[in-house]
Amino acid sequence: MTNWNVDHAHSELFFKIKYLMISTVTGFVTSFDLDVQTSGPDFGEVTYLQLTADMTSLSTNHEPRDKHLKSPDFFDVENHPKLKFQATRFEKQGQTPPSLLSAFRKDYKLHGNLIIKDISKSIILDGEFGGLATDNSGQRRAGFTVKGKISRKEFGLTWDGFTDSGKLILADEVDIVGNIQLIKQA
Repeated sequence: MTNWNVDHAHSELFFKIKYLMISTVTGFVTSFDLDVQTSGPDFGEVTYLQLTADMTSLSTNHEPRDKHLKSPDFFDVENHPKLKFQATRFEKQGQTPPSLLSAFRKDYKLHGNLIIKDISKSIILDGEFGGLATDNSGQRRAGFTVKGKISRKEFGLTWDGFTDSGKLILADEVDIVGNIQLIKQA
């Protein structure tokens, strides 16, 4: 069994949502952990993957908006400070899904359960495995990007605001993205 931990200096977790249906607002979750276990020396077969994000670290670079997002109207971080994602299966695109978690592929689907505000939903993320490399200090690293879309309302983020002219302020669909670099543990 090989354990991998996230390299926070080279990783980011963020979301994008349409504002007034004319532009996009980006938010970052700056504190998160990602634990990955594989069998074999590298990414032969992924046997465990769990992300835990600290939603109190949410930032859109606009303090009043961040305060609103952390309120009961959205993430309610006082009562639900963590967001979690637990992988259940990896699937190479264009092939029959394997019965167990298989290796990361250049192009794959990552199936799992996303939990926001104690609401758990199965989601599928698109992924790209960037590869493996050894850095100048001899540490083995793996990189990948995952992307997906979710309905915020399905996770209890149901606040809907309207402008004075009746225009919707926020879209329901949210793009989520993780650019992740992992470090192999000894």
